[in-house]
Amino acid sequence: MPISMTLSTADTLTATTPVSPIIQMPDTAGTNFYDIDHDLRSILARALSEQDFALVEPHLRELGALVGGELSELALEADANPPQLRTHDKRGVRIDEVTTHPAYQRMVDIAVKQFGLVALSHAQVLDFPAPAKHVVKYALWYEFGQAEFGLACPLSMTDAAARVLRRYGSPELNARYADQLIRTDAGFESASQFMTEKQGGSDVGANTVTASRDGDAWRLYGDKWFCSNVSADAALVLARPDGAPEGTSGLAMFVMPRVLPGGERNGYRILRLKDKLGTRDMASGEIDLNGAVAYQVGELGTGFKQMMSMVNSSRLSNAMRSAALMRRSVVEAQAAARGRWAFGSPLLDKPLMRDTLFRMVVASEAATAMLFRTAEIYDRSDRAVAEVATPVGVSVPSDPDSRLLRLLTPMLKGVICKRARTVVAEGMEARGGNGYIEEWGDARMVRDAHLGSIWEGTTSIVALDVQRALLRNSSGEPLFAHLREELAVAEATASDLQSGELLGLTRLLKDRTSRLERRVDGLSDLPQEQRELGAIGLMNTLYDLTAATLLLGQAATQLVESGNARKLAVLVGALRPSPLGDPTVDPAPSDVLLSGYAEEILSGGHVPVEAVEAAVDALLENAFDTGGKP
Repeated sequence: MPISMTLSTADTLTATTPVSPIIQMPDTAGTNFYDIDHDLRSILARALSEQDFALVEPHLRELGALVGGELSELALEADANPPQLRTHDKRGVRIDEVTTHPAYQRMVDIAVKQFGLVALSHAQVLDFPAPAKHVVKYALWYEFGQAEFGLACPLSMTDAAARVLRRYGSPELNARYADQLIRTDAGFESASQFMTEKQGGSDVGANTVTASRDGDAWRLYGDKWFCSNVSADAALVLARPDGAPEGTSGLAMFVMPRVLPGGERNGYRILRLKDKLGTRDMASGEIDLNGAVAYQVGELGTGFKQMMSMVNSSRLSNAMRSAALMRRSVVEAQAAARGRWAFGSPLLDKPLMRDTLFRMVVASEAATAMLFRTAEIYDRSDRAVAEVATPVGVSVPSDPDSRLLRLLTPMLKGVICKRARTVVAEGMEARGGNGYIEEWGDARMVRDAHLGSIWEGTTSIVALDVQRALLRNSSGEPLFAHLREELAVAEATASDLQSGELLGLTRLLKDRTSRLERRVDGLSDLPQEQRELGAIGLMNTLYDLTAATLLLGQAATQLVESGNARKLAVLVGALRPSPLGDPTVDPAPSDVLLSGYAEEILSGGHVPVEAVEAAVDALLENAFDTGGKP
């Protein structure tokens, strides 16, 4: 029998229901994106205290309704009406005014005033008695990001700039600039980071913008090539003070206001706005610094390290936005597959469509698991840093959580952002020809997803940064300790439940952990060229192992709490070779699951343990050779 096509909680069609032309082109309008997100609710219920979960859930539900309505409509409208640069007024006076569409401004109001997204981790907003945990912040951002990707960039940079200024800036700078960045009223000001130059790109040490002291301030000279949120009220800028050495050690950080205290425009020009493939509603541009006034942030020789703390925060936000794109694409693709009929039945009845959607779900839930576990570690790292002062010039504190965060941040940025491209492309194809049409939103997601892998470091750059974290910060030690701890809990659960399937998968992941740990331990012995050639593969392998371990933990918890093996089925999909690649001619262990329980797996329903046994047995049989090694 064909699977029923659930369009919403109120509308269910069967195979015999007449299908109107409108239903043949379903979308997600009117959907509450939080209410249908069983995975997010489950993660938050375990990661947060009952009090924090109770506080944030009403806001997530309110935001989820906006994602299925006004926010998504505003995002499409703003994307179709990019910002404009007006360089001069009618009298020929230079003004460099960037105007954005009212839809974009309305989205800013929703994000900043209604939900306090920038202020969440800095001040008391919404109903929280203290600044919110990163888990709470990223939950709200993740929900918002399912409607709007581009605006999340300036919001993220503003959040990160406030964090950097509070950590490294003087009390005077904080009062003048940081405090304005976390306001939730009309006094809100946004921030940016101006780092990239024509000749440097990722090679920041080659930057040539200079800084000359002028009393208590500095004057900046030169060009910046790629400045997102180019009309920000304040920008954190890297420049080389007169007489400073070459390379990153000679760079200092400065905060540069758009408007000076007296009300006059600062000494830089916006040369033009970029004509971008994606994030078209957010203004990116080029600037010419001609003696712009700026103020020193922190020590002169530590500017690059300070900026990297901002970049790392932005990288994690970038991964969050890409994970949100994945989730939105999954929801859209499922809506299309349930409501679109072909050859006498819904597309969801077709085996290949089920497999496509399953691969999308696996990638999405792996990314979500990684994102929120990293947010938990971010919270622990903040507590550790608050207890022990970090010496000046040290960019990564020595505690295990900070070193683990140092590794996970570029790892998530590199892998999630790259895989989001594949997921949203599959989502576009699942909708067919309509997916290629701008009105449906899939095309915008495809365009936006490609930027995730570029800004804040390309895939190659962040893969090499993962290696630096392993070699310089010994970040592998806390990672593998974390994995062994997770696996030990899963193994104990498997023993309590007398679950051979759970025990077998735990054994598989324990063996893979040991093998990968030995490989990481030998990393420093490899020639540099060989080490770098393997950087992307190593980053992906570390990610896949960590994600699978987290999914295993979720599966064990789900089995204990409800006897539901649905997450175990997702883990089977995550462990098959190239889970996002095209299906091979050989049957996959998950095929048997999709034949009988596709709807339950895709929609978060109940999957009996016995339904997963054959798939796990097939997976383990393929994973272990006769010597018992994976």
